[in-house]
Order: sequence, then structure tokens, then C-alpha cells
Amino acid sequence: MHTSPRRPLLLMGAGVREYHAHSLLQIAATHPVVLVDRAVPPWARPYLTGEVTVSLSDPGEVTAAVGKFLVDHSVGGLVTYQPRHARLAAHLAQHLGLPGNSPATVATCQAPVRARHVLREADVPSVQVHTVDDVRAALDAARTLGFPVSLTAPAVGTDPLRADCASEVRSAYRTLRRAGTAEPFAATMNIEEVGLDGPEVGVEAVVLSPDEVRTVAVTRKTLCQDRSQAAVGYSIDAHDELLQDDTLTRLVAQAATTLGLTVGVVHADVRLTARGPLILQVGACLADDLIPLLVARARGIELARAAAALAVGDTPDLSPTREAAAAIRYLYPVTSGRLVRLKAPDLFTLPWLDRFTWTQRTGNAVLGPPRSGREDRLAHWVVTGANAAECTSRLSRIAKHVTARIAKPASSPVETR
Repeated sequence: MHTSPRRPLLLMGAGVREYHAHSLLQIAATHPVVLVDRAVPPWARPYLTGEVTVSLSDPGEVTAAVGKFLVDHSVGGLVTYQPRHARLAAHLAQHLGLPGNSPATVATCQAPVRARHVLREADVPSVQVHTVDDVRAALDAARTLGFPVSLTAPAVGTDPLRADCASEVRSAYRTLRRAGTAEPFAATMNIEEVGLDGPEVGVEAVVLSPDEVRTVAVTRKTLCQDRSQAAVGYSIDAHDELLQDDTLTRLVAQAATTLGLTVGVVHADVRLTARGPLILQVGACLADDLIPLLVARARGIELARAAAALAVGDTPDLSPTREAAAAIRYLYPVTSGRLVRLKAPDLFTLPWLDRFTWTQRTGNAVLGPPRSGREDRLAHWVVTGANAAECTSRLSRIAKHVTARIAKPASSPVETR
């Protein structure tokens, strides 16, 4: 593996400790990190060598602030591990002459209608999708595709929301708009057909060059039992048979190349149907929701390190060092209200419990289904095992010991398990 001098690396956004600390630690282990963000979170400061304080909501202000920093400093590359900042990072990398995908390519990936058009022109199988920027257009698109449909806000990175009728389209649109109000490039939403057979999987891949795309993991999704399509968990198994599926790996490589991705870690969502796998979308960034941690625990491959290496022009080591499985489960509230009690499992000495994290505190107000989103999650826990089935059993074992009591307005508390 070729290694360049350890020049500092610009990192766009620290993120949230519960979800992004692992990626920051992996990057900081191999590169000095200069954070570009509106503020430095206390948890991130020990891993930084510098900072550029600026709001990431205005690309012009970011470019100016970084330019001022570079008058007296030099950097070797620029990276982000948050999908919401991928487009901003691409603009800045191009402006500074640093390695990375073109802003136009990243913009295409974040605009599924445009991406699907590019893929269809190249005969790459994909699912139909419409992009809309107001609720009336969302209703028109849903009627064109036919119910049921799902709505997503790709620039925000939220879970998809299913809608079976016009009123549910309006409700989902309002929920996603609320989640994206503070984010740049978050004005549009996507509506796609969901009446297809077969499960949806994620494919974690690394674009080493325009001609070499390597699949490193397949992410299986566990969906909520209601109709929301929200992910309540993910799992990765080093022995997953899809890792050996040439049709799937070729499809992802073909999609990435067709869209113009030339370097970096990517995440592809794929629907496995009776007529073969179909591309849902390709993200020009690491997957969110601690999926990089699952890859590390199951296969020993650090995706954040790989992204950092590629950002400075190095070749990452993608050799698997583990053959295991890892999985995560998210706890969502079952109703809206205020948290009055949180009880954690007394199982922290178990060697296979990688972590258990509360993401809410007593006294916080949360939203229940169908309006609950990522920001309403109560907790998550990560387990490891020999295979996916063992991980599923262990996730359930922890779940039996987790209790969250929610006081509904003018009513008795409700327990979430």
C-alpha cells in the first residue's frame, strides 16, 4: 500500500458522537484532522489538529473560510463521512484541486430522477423514481407511479416513509421537510415505486479508480413491522452469499462507473427482484447509521480509513481480517409523549455486546409512528457473532432488557420495548 506524507486532512462536519465517533477515530488514527464545522463538539476535540469555524449551510462562506485557513496552512485532502455533506465536499475539493468526485457527479447521485435517466440510457437496471419540490408535485408523482410509494429526502439521509394514499403523501412530505429545514441542498424529495417483489439490500463498495470498483460488504436491512419502511436495524455477515453474487457486484460497479464516480467509498441501495437486482440509488459517500462500524466488526475493513486514504491520493488496504457478523438495532418510541423512564440492560460484560447507547434522556419529548424519525430514536445497540442468525438472537436478547416509559399527554405512561 502506497502512503503519502501525513499532511492534514480537511473533514467536513463532525457529526453526532453516537453515530460518527467511530469514523472520526479511524481517520484520526492515520491522518491529522482539521475540522470544518460551525463548532467543535467537545467529544471530537481530542482527535483534531486544527479547525475552521464556519456554518456548513452556505457553500460560499465555507469556501471563503477554508481559503483563509489555507493562506498559512496546507492540506493533503478533504473528506466527509456524512452523506448530507457529500455535495458540499465535492464542490470544495474541486475548488481546491484535491482528489474527489466531481460536484456534478455527486449532484446526479443525489437526484435520483437524473441518476435513473443516466442509468437507463446505459441499460443499467434501476427502479422508477420522481423528484419533487412541493407537495402538489409529490401527489402528482405518486398518482403517476401508483400507490404504494415511498418518500425520501436524500440530502438529509432520513429513512424512507411509505404512503398508501394522498393524505399519507402529504403527511410524509411534511415530516421529511421538517427534518431537512436546516440542511443545504435539501429542498427536493424523491418518490419511488415500492410495489416490487424482493428485499432491499445495501452494498458497501470502494471506487479505487474509474475502472475498479470493489464490493466489501452487503448490508441487510430489518424493517419496522408497520408500513413506514423505516429501518429498525442492519446486519452484515462476512459469509453472506450475496458477496459472491457476480450479477450484484457487477451491477453496482456498472452503476457507479456510469454515474461518473471515480474515487471514494460509496453505498448502493439495491432491490432484489424476480427479474434481477435493480438499483435504487447510489450514494457518493460512506453509509450512515453506524454501518461502517458493522463492516469493521464483521470484515475488519475500515471504510472511513479507506475514504481518507483515497482523499489524499493513497491506495487503501481492503484486505478482510475478520470473518464474522455484526448487527445493530434501533429502539423507536411506540407513541408520542415525554420520556419518564429509561432502563438499560445489565449485560455490559457480555463479550459480544459491542456497545449500548441511549440517544435520548428522560424528560425529552419524542414523536411516535408514523411521524417518528431518526432524531426520535431512543437507543441503539451493536452485537457481534459468528453469523447473522446469531446476531439476530443476541439483538433480541438485549431488547428484552430495555424499557422506555413514555407519558402521553393527559394519560398514563406507555412502555416501549
